[in-house]
Amino acid sequence: MKKIAVVGFILVFSALFLFSVSDLVSEDSSPELDIEELLRKSITLIAQEYLGVPYKYAGVTPDGFDCSGFVYFVYKEAAGMQVSRSSTGIWNSGKVITLAQVRPGDILVFTTIRPGASHTGIVLENSPSGGVSFIHSASQGSKTGVIISSMNESYYKTRFMGARCYF
Repeated sequence: MKKIAVVGFILVFSALFLFSVSDLVSEDSSPELDIEELLRKSITLIAQEYLGVPYKYAGVTPDGFDCSGFVYFVYKEAAGMQVSRSSTGIWNSGKVITLAQVRPGDILVFTTIRPGASHTGIVLENSPSGGVSFIHSASQGSKTGVIISSMNESYYKTRFMGARCYF
């Protein structure tokens, strides 16, 4: 009986989502672009709901996240998208983009504790005046857990490896 209720909820939610998306897509625009924007917005909004959640090594739940566990969870929760569970996996997949090209929902990759990809975060904003801000689960320093940081901070600027897009 529980499975039927869950399946029914999923069908109703899917129908409502499709109805809502069709209302937002105008006849003179490309539906793919609008859906992409909705997914990007969903990722950034859901990510921010977890601000303050503590850092937990290998964590992939709201009880505690590590950096890639946070990215993995948010993409799955907000957009139903599967990304790698590891920083290296994220680095080795997705579309390569420059820092100037990043948009909300894209993923930043850093080298922190060892050579190679070892930290990830989700872009919240890329503005000419404020630069790139991102949300991530940090494990070291005075700020730990899910926090918002800026690429203007020297720590992240010097450890930035690259960015990936999954849209």
